[in-house]
Amino acid sequence: MKVTAAGTKRVSMAALICSKAGRRPRLIYRIHLDRGPAKGRRKGFTEIDYARLLDAAHQQFGGPIVLAWDNMNTHVSHMMRRLIAARYG
Repeated sequence: MKVTAAGTKRVSMAALICSKAGRRPRLIYRIHLDRGPAKGRRKGFTEIDYARLLDAAHQQFGGPIVLAWDNMNTHVSHMMRRLIAARYG
């Protein structure tokens, strides 16, 4: 994949695959560009970023979402659990 984000220190990508019977699977993704240090700014995705990715998947396909998270701190944070419970609980 060619990345043309000049001055970017790091490019992060979060993605999920959506599949539903009778429809083609889709890859839904978001990219986060880290342009270097700035006070109070995170290097990677926040809980809100992940929630927006899940919202996009839910809007495109409807129905239940099955998540397979790793133990990354953002994935298992109290805020992420509250966001998921509020949207899909």
